[in-house]
Amino acid sequence: MAKIKIACTALAAAALVAGCSKNDAVDAPAENTAAESAAAKDPNEVMVSVGEKNLTRGEIDQRVAEVLKKDGDNIPAEQLDYQKRMIESQIAQSFIMDNTIAVKATELGYKVGDDDFKAFTEKLLKQFANRPDAPKTIDEFADKMPFPKDFVMAQIRNQALIDKMIEGEVSSKNKTDYAAEAKKIIDGIKERNAKLPSPADAEKKIKELKAQLDATPEEEKAAKFAELAAANSDCPSKAKGGDLGFFTHGQMVKEFDEAAFALPVGKISDIVKTTFGYHLIYVTEKKDAVEAKDDKPAEPESVKASHILVKTPSVEQVPEEADVVKFLKSRDERSQVGEFLQGILRKANIKTADEYKYLLPPPEPPKVEPPKADEDGEAAEPEKAADQEKSAEPQKAVETAAEK
Repeated sequence: MAKIKIACTALAAAALVAGCSKNDAVDAPAENTAAESAAAKDPNEVMVSVGEKNLTRGEIDQRVAEVLKKDGDNIPAEQLDYQKRMIESQIAQSFIMDNTIAVKATELGYKVGDDDFKAFTEKLLKQFANRPDAPKTIDEFADKMPFPKDFVMAQIRNQALIDKMIEGEVSSKNKTDYAAEAKKIIDGIKERNAKLPSPADAEKKIKELKAQLDATPEEEKAAKFAELAAANSDCPSKAKGGDLGFFTHGQMVKEFDEAAFALPVGKISDIVKTTFGYHLIYVTEKKDAVEAKDDKPAEPESVKASHILVKTPSVEQVPEEADVVKFLKSRDERSQVGEFLQGILRKANIKTADEYKYLLPPPEPPKVEPPKADEDGEAAEPEKAADQEKSAEPQKAVETAAEK
């Protein structure tokens, strides 16, 4: 039976606010050597603690055993160690969330009634509605999880509580006028599009370049082509007079490919239109295909050519205002929720064994002071301001991870 990942529970939220991903969780613990695996480990060793609440190695092992009993037959032998570490990580994450974020929500007076729980579970099930094996009820959802049902249901209820707190403490307090911001973005796109040169200008320019080459004596065409490419081409190859080197069939877009391979050596093409714009192609050398012989591999037909590219303007698509509003609001809320949850975790007394250090919240970034004016009233040098800006980079990295 296919298993559905817990994508909307405290397990996932823990990974987010602790600044780790699945891969981090797996890679963080060091690989055990054979000697370490053989050595007896104290089941009473505290692996994670939040205040006076402890999660011991024995409790983690017991929960892992429950998961493997339920789902172990679906795990390939070569992935067993990997999956065990994943399960251990999720158990530790959920322990931290249960004893910090969920506790904070209760302290703030948030409660999950039957209607709240029903609304949350309906939203959760809707996320999987388009899947062939989509669960129809929350009980079916829990049964599809590798974790025991009581554990999954507890996590879902905690996440419903956390979501209610986030709505009350973060989302409802966001008074940003996203419609106004969206309008500015859309107006900016329209303004940039209006300033673009017309396709007719690009076509006019390529025709003028073609006319210059047509008027150039044959013996001077190579030098003239390189000169015009260096001065006018919109391709990086302009630094080499338009030289693209050798290429084989399929390496260039279809129209360019067909024109280059059909052109005799020493000849300049007519104007070639591609999705990039208008091209003039000058073939300088050709190599026939070579069949494999002895240890020498086969070589396909190839052409060496130069080109001049005059790009046609790329018009930006103007999005719908509702889509921009949705994106801006989602982006900001992810960042705000991440900061809010991290603030709760930083204030909690969380301790972990070395193998779970990656679950600790990142330290609070230092405050960035505004650049101070010098004695003449001038602002600090850009270099100093840049140094201060760098001190905020750890927080930016966290925000980026939260958006992902």
